[in-house]
Amino acid sequence: MHVDNSSENGEDVVMKDKLLPKMKQVSKCSYCENNSGESLKTVPCLECGSRCHIDCINCTAKFKHKILLGDDFFHFKCHKCTDGNERFRRYHLSWVDVVHITLFNLTHNPAARPSGADPSNQFGGEHGPQEYGDSRVYFHYKADVARFIDQHWAYFWTKARGETWINSASSALSTNSTENVPEDGRFESGKAKYNKNGMWALTDDLRFPSSYDSLQQQKTRTIMYTFAEDGSLIELRTQATNGRRKRRTDATPKAAGSRAKKPRAGAHSGNDYASPGAGSKRGARARRAWSIGMWPDIDNPQGPAHMSREETHAAAQYVIESDRLTVWNDKGYRMAKASHGVETGAWYFEAQILPGVRPEANLRIGWSQISGELQAPCGYDVFSYSMRASPCTRFHAAIGSHYGVEFGPGDTIGVLMYLPELDNDERQDLADRKWRPGERYRQFTYSRPESQRPPHADDELPPLPVLAGSELVYFKNGKCLGPAFQKLYLGKYYPAISSYMGGKVKVNLGPDFKFPPPAVWHKDTKIQAISELEFTLPEPTKADEVVGEVNSAEVAGEVKSAEAVESAVEVKSAETVEAAETAKPTETVETVDSAEPKPELATTQALDSAPTTDSIAEPTPETAAEPTEPKHVTDADATTDVTQDESSSVMDMTQNQPSADSAVPADPSEQSPSDSGEVKSSPPSAELKSKLVIDVQPEPSTDQTSSAEPTNDQMPNAI
Repeated sequence: MHVDNSSENGEDVVMKDKLLPKMKQVSKCSYCENNSGESLKTVPCLECGSRCHIDCINCTAKFKHKILLGDDFFHFKCHKCTDGNERFRRYHLSWVDVVHITLFNLTHNPAARPSGADPSNQFGGEHGPQEYGDSRVYFHYKADVARFIDQHWAYFWTKARGETWINSASSALSTNSTENVPEDGRFESGKAKYNKNGMWALTDDLRFPSSYDSLQQQKTRTIMYTFAEDGSLIELRTQATNGRRKRRTDATPKAAGSRAKKPRAGAHSGNDYASPGAGSKRGARARRAWSIGMWPDIDNPQGPAHMSREETHAAAQYVIESDRLTVWNDKGYRMAKASHGVETGAWYFEAQILPGVRPEANLRIGWSQISGELQAPCGYDVFSYSMRASPCTRFHAAIGSHYGVEFGPGDTIGVLMYLPELDNDERQDLADRKWRPGERYRQFTYSRPESQRPPHADDELPPLPVLAGSELVYFKNGKCLGPAFQKLYLGKYYPAISSYMGGKVKVNLGPDFKFPPPAVWHKDTKIQAISELEFTLPEPTKADEVVGEVNSAEVAGEVKSAEAVESAVEVKSAETVEAAETAKPTETVETVDSAEPKPELATTQALDSAPTTDSIAEPTPETAAEPTEPKHVTDADATTDVTQDESSSVMDMTQNQPSADSAVPADPSEQSPSDSGEVKSSPPSAELKSKLVIDVQPEPSTDQTSSAEPTNDQMPNAI
């Protein structure tokens, strides 16, 4: 018998476990044929589903005593399914896996519990086991859990201990507790139930840690180690990562005609930031690159700031009410961000706490980059920072610590972020992260050389630059609570709200705050409201004005040509009419004269005033300046209008012809009080006619006014 620890081509490599058909596990060992359902030391075969005893597997004979209870995170195929060539490898373990295996062994194996004094006093004095009346066994996260992990470090990993590894273990406990995951939380907090600080127990002490894996987690499990004869881990080399994008330094857009694609719903869902290709510590180490998965930044949209419903800014389950400021979520923690973000300066917003939809409601309020996970609370990853309502805790990268005071309905929380002035390298860094129109919106890998990693840094430290002097400060009902975070990571940050079980908030992005912040921060930096980020079109340049003048002149020239033609036609018509009048009988002419003025007089009056239904006598200066009927325009008014804004009037005349039911007809002769077919007066001159038409034009349409504005397709944020 031997163990097959090679890949198909004979090389040892780190590889994703191929998703096998879902096999129903059988509580029967394929070796001894006995029931294995009661055993705490078994592993399922990936082919036949038989849960086999560790003690029965041939390839583990020399180190079976080292395998811990409840640990079945192995890529295993039994002897029947491999013709005697058993396959047994170790999957990569997360901090949650390690903490769960530890508590499982502390609970079921008293002999494995740390004993004796701690010579370095690193893990504290208080310890378990403790029972408080709920039939669970509680252990202290430092004295018991961290100490057990420290003693078995080489069993779990081959990496070195980082300076903050105990915080990572503590974060795994709180993030997967029944407080944060009520439906399926792994760990029970003694602090929450019995006010016992630092004490933790398993929610269900008979469930194997692997039983909590989702289907997605099963798909992404990675084979990381094979075993030496004594059971020590041998790290496998990584597969080539051809095609993976590194830091966005190329500026070459896609080929012309390529189609930009909107980010799909659920683009932020899943464990994007914990997967090997998204900058996990394993992936970064194996590729010899310090990297992390990120989503491209986008420009702020047009219009006022609000809580965004875009797929890049809010979880699909999040409720954003019609005012675009009131937000809440019905079940577990989700996150929503504001539409506008900031990169430098001092920025402030308020969150008014409203009564929760459910009694168990909770909230986290803070700031997040666009890469912050939407299907998790604010502060879950390295891209976001937050403060929790109850108990009062600040969170970043899933690590919480006490801060401030609790808040609830009726309170107003002010949130101030200060980001100092950026240098050229930092500005270029942010520019490299931006989404480029024409590209597909998708995650990329942000990386820095491994040589730039601090020598003793924790493996989970991201490669993001730190902004010296930056800080995040909270206020409760106008009272400053002091800095919650300092030395923030470089990035573009958006106001963010995470709601749990109906926690409800109305966001105030300014400019009128219930509790206004100080005028300046850090001596001379003006504190601004998020509402000041509203996008406005730039002022027209001198070049734009010159182009406008040229266009107006061209149109004016065309209008003058049209007037010359029209004038010639009307002069010819006037001569014809005059000839006809001369040829008429005297009595007919006298009849016309008694009803209307002579043609010569009518022509003169038409140049001085538009005809009215009462009289066509020459108007006085007063009546010329203030016509009694709004729809009748005097020549003096028309002349004044054209003089004041000749270019715009000419443009209006050529672009907007009056409709058939306009208040002023196209031909003023249609206003004659007589219905007879006789000629009452000569038509107005072409100049007057054009002026009348100009004056009655409607205001320029909104389509014409906005035609110079960029469309959504032209804006870089139209994704």
